Amino acid sequence: MVRPGHGGREGGDFAVDLAKMYTINLGTRRPTLLARLRFWLTDYELRCVACYRFGRWAGRVRETRPLLGVLLLGIFWFWNRHNMRIHHADIGRRADIGPGLLVMHRSGIIIGPAVIGGNCVLHHNVTIGQRIAAGDHGVPTLGDDVWIGPGAVISGAITVGDGCTISAGTVLSKDVPARSLVGGNPGRVIARDYDNANMINFVLPRRAGDPPSPILGDE
Repeated sequence: MVRPGHGGREGGDFAVDLAKMYTINLGTRRPTLLARLRFWLTDYELRCVACYRFGRWAGRVRETRPLLGVLLLGIFWFWNRHNMRIHHADIGRRADIGPGLLVMHRSGIIIGPAVIGGNCVLHHNVTIGQRIAAGDHGVPTLGDDVWIGPGAVISGAITVGDGCTISAGTVLSKDVPARSLVGGNPGRVIARDYDNANMINFVLPRRAGDPPSPILGDE
């Protein structure tokens, strides 16, 4: 699992997010300045991811420069509140999300405290966070390359393995092994060794042993 914070700063994670979004939406990792400007002005999913990364960075700044950190966190609070009102999306800064985050449809996405690996793909009306029942305040841990369909709910102190696919409308509150196709309410494993590579689109960043990637400029 590619854990956020291992070997990189939030800015580095956001650079990977951007590389993935540019490649998928604009066909190149390094679009022209005009194409980037147009994308930033019109892509609301990008703004939601940028707000989350900014909040994580602001939290780290506060650890070493408290006054500046408080100011930056205030900016994040207003920005996130705007996203909640306008886009109905709330990706909390206490969530620990790896690089290559891709939000396909922003509306209704709620992410609280959780640990999520790299290359996660999220669709609309997804909820990830604590399960508040019978004193259970555990948070989920998701591996790398997890695809989450519309309307899915993932809660509690559970582990979702690398390469899992969570089908639309799934309500998941128990562990599932890597490369599982999961569906239903309550969520259950429908198929094992399920390949979601085409759904993830691009796997970033390159891992040890992977072939060189022109997307990352390491040909």
